[in-house]
Amino acid sequence: MTKEQFKEYICQQIDLMDSHDFQEFSSLLKGNSQEEDISTELIIIKGEFKKLTKLVHSMEKKIDGVKVSKEREELEPFIEFDAFLKNSKDAIDSLPEASFFGKKKLNRSVSSLQNGFGSIGTKYEKILNQIGLTRGAKIGDRFDSNLHEAVEVIENSKIEDGMIVEVLEEGFIYQDKIINYAKVKVNRWTS
Repeated sequence: MTKEQFKEYICQQIDLMDSHDFQEFSSLLKGNSQEEDISTELIIIKGEFKKLTKLVHSMEKKIDGVKVSKEREELEPFIEFDAFLKNSKDAIDSLPEASFFGKKKLNRSVSSLQNGFGSIGTKYEKILNQIGLTRGAKIGDRFDSNLHEAVEVIENSKIEDGMIVEVLEEGFIYQDKIINYAKVKVNRWTS
């Protein structure tokens, strides 16, 4: 068996692993080189992606029969899931460009995971719209203290004063009621 065939075989086996297998394999790789740590992260992300896909499909099936009340406790799982989606996507985007499995293989894997998270994100947006839960801020919105909490301020004369330049934590609105305030980075000019 050549080195390339062995890598291909390992990648196929990783795709077949369940979460228990991922944990065992990941513990074997602990303490290894940076490239092996990267491959461990990729394995863990693939496992989380599989769980995430199952959860989204389950949520899609249940959404038709569920009436969501105005109570924050009932909306909390959707908000937490949204944070999980964003954090997972950020983790994938921050992976370096080399790995134990080779640069091409890692890039293909990361690209397919990014596409997968993109489609899950689109489906999740549809679910949020169906229950009437909307996001409280996006980049380019004007800062509004009734909807947003400024946790960081920058000063950039090329950006309009009072504009949101980054959403650090999503805020949500349900039927014109604020569920939680969006934590944002805002541009402020000081003259």
